[in-house]
This record gives sequence, C-alpha cells and structure tokens, in this order.
Amino acid sequence: MPTTSKVINVAPSRSSTAMDGKHLSNEAIKALAMDAATLAKMGVGMPRINSAMRNMIAMDSITQPVTTPSVGTPVQFLQEFLAGLVYILTTARKADTLAPVMTVGRWSDQEIVQQVLEHLGAPGLYKDHGDLPLTSWNLTYDRRDIVRFELGLQQQILEDERGQAIDLNSAQEKRAAVALAFEILRNEVFFNGYTTGGMRTYGILNDPNLPNFVTVAAGGGGGTEWSGKTVDERISDIVTAIQSLRLQSGSNIDPKSMALTLGLPSNVVDLMHDVDGPNTYGYTVQKWLNENYPNITVEAIPQFENANAGESVFYLYAESVPGTGTDDGRSIYQLVPAKMQPLNTVQTVKGFDEGYTNALAGCYVKRGYAIVRFTGV
Repeated sequence: MPTTSKVINVAPSRSSTAMDGKHLSNEAIKALAMDAATLAKMGVGMPRINSAMRNMIAMDSITQPVTTPSVGTPVQFLQEFLAGLVYILTTARKADTLAPVMTVGRWSDQEIVQQVLEHLGAPGLYKDHGDLPLTSWNLTYDRRDIVRFELGLQQQILEDERGQAIDLNSAQEKRAAVALAFEILRNEVFFNGYTTGGMRTYGILNDPNLPNFVTVAAGGGGGTEWSGKTVDERISDIVTAIQSLRLQSGSNIDPKSMALTLGLPSNVVDLMHDVDGPNTYGYTVQKWLNENYPNITVEAIPQFENANAGESVFYLYAESVPGTGTDDGRSIYQLVPAKMQPLNTVQTVKGFDEGYTNALAGCYVKRGYAIVRFTGV
C-alpha cells in the first residue's frame, strides 16, 4: 500500500484575522526563523541547517535567474529609418508625349464637337453669255462623347493618429492615390478610348479618323520584326513611312522642315542605336535620322507593344500642319473637360469622406492625313 504523507501543519487562512491577529516584532520573527520546526510548519525544510548558514540566509531571497535569458536591447531601439517614402512604380504614361491636353468644355457636358468645313467649286471656261460657276462649302460635325468617372477616400480618426505616429499624412496620401488613379485612367482612355455602350470616346489606337495600318516589309531573314532586321532594313521602314506621309498629305507635310514625331514601341526603340555587321559605315538608325531628318523626335511608347492583334506598331505624324484651318493646326489632341475635381466632403462621427470625379473625351485625331501607322515591327 502507498505510504501516506505526514501532515506537518495546516494554515486555515492567509489573513491575519484568521491567525488571531497576532503581531510579531522583528525580534520574534527572527527567532521563529531560526527555529527549524517553525520553518518546517511554514513549508521551508531546513532540518540540517547550522547556525552559520542561518545568519547568511534572508527569508525573502529568491533563486536567480527568474526571467528567461534574452537580447539585452530590443531591436526597435536599434533601427534607423531612411528619409522619405518610395512609391510603387507604374507603367510610364506617355499620352502627354504624343498629344497636348486640351481642357475644353464643362464636366457636365455631353459631347465635344469639331466643325469640319470643305470648300467646294471648280472654275470653268469663260463664256460671255454662259452661267458663272459658283463656289460653296460643306460643313460637317465630328462628335466625341464625354465619359465621367469617380473615386473617393475615407479617413478615420484612429487611422489618422496612427499615421501621424509614423510621420505619414494618411489623408494626403489617399488624395495622391486618387490623383494618380485618375492620371492612369486618362492615359488609358487616350490610347484605347471608352466605347462601352456605343460611346464615341476613342483612343489613338482606334480613332475613326486614323488611316489603316500598313504592314512593314519583310527583311532578308523573312520576318517583319525589327529584332530580326538589319540597320539598313530598319532605316528602309522609316523611309517608307516618311514617303507615305508626304504623299498622303498631298505634300502639305514636309518632313525636312516640319516637326514630326516617331512613336516606337518601348521594346523596339533601343534598336535605333544598334550597330550590325552589314552596315559598313557603322551607322545606327538614330544617327542616320539625326543627319537626314533632324526634325523627327523619337518617343518610346509602351502601349504600342503588341497593340494590333498581337503585333507591335509605330506611328509617324506631323505635330501640326499650318494653314489648314482657323484653329492651331494640331494633328492630335487629348480632350479633357476635367482632370480631377472635388464632389463633396462629408464629416462623419469617426472622420470624413471625400469624393472626386473627372471627365474625359479621349484622343481626337483632327487631321488623319498627317499620320501614318505601321504594324509588324
């Protein structure tokens, strides 16, 4: 049978009242602490302790260490933060390099309309008694729809104060996010338009005034892509585009004297500086262009990559054609009634809400004859 433990003492309560409220002086406590039997009743077993050891032991001593060993200095006291914020990168927005922004109309308008006028009439042989040929004109209206978008932010008190703790203005960063989102959208509409629901809001890739795409000639290797062509073959493609632009405009565009833009896909543009073996003079396409057509500016356009049924495209166009209207003669515009305007700010119990909107009419090609488009590069 198991051995029954001997009960030495039972303390009925931890309160002084239950212990008859006895008050012990320091001398009495010290005398009790020196008595092994008394210590045993208190649960402190020291039956073989000698007098020298009793004098060395304090009753409130605790065996060290009690805490778990750890790093002496928390890591947050050993961190140094670099100044400023690094924003996540987005694809380059190239709309502004291809066409200026025309702020026109109001946010609440439905359409933007361009009047296009054609002069009619042809001289006839003179006759004393014949009818005099007369001139006339024909006026048409080119219409573009305005599309509106909206975006907002919500700011709460707790979020705001926690942002301040890390030196970050939360509401300001959210407003910056709204502005960035609207700019990305404006760029997207400029290139691709917004034709959902029959909207006449077009982009530079699908405006109805644009000429059709022309496939570039195949190179000696059998393909049309610039990555497989020689420098001379790439130059030949550009010469073909320049010639097409001159003929298409009835020689109203002179590539030698007028400002032109060559928009190339971003994955092709660096081949303008490529040197290959067959080119014995060490020419690059860019060097040839600088010497022969210094008025042509080259732009890298990521949206031109794989833009036409999976094939990359390039555009060559005159920025303006003087003397072809009572306007400024520009070939391409971004029509933007409102980049970003506030709707309202509403105070809430825990913060505030803000709303913003914009209005876009996309890309408008005013002079389609001033642009040529090639695909297959």
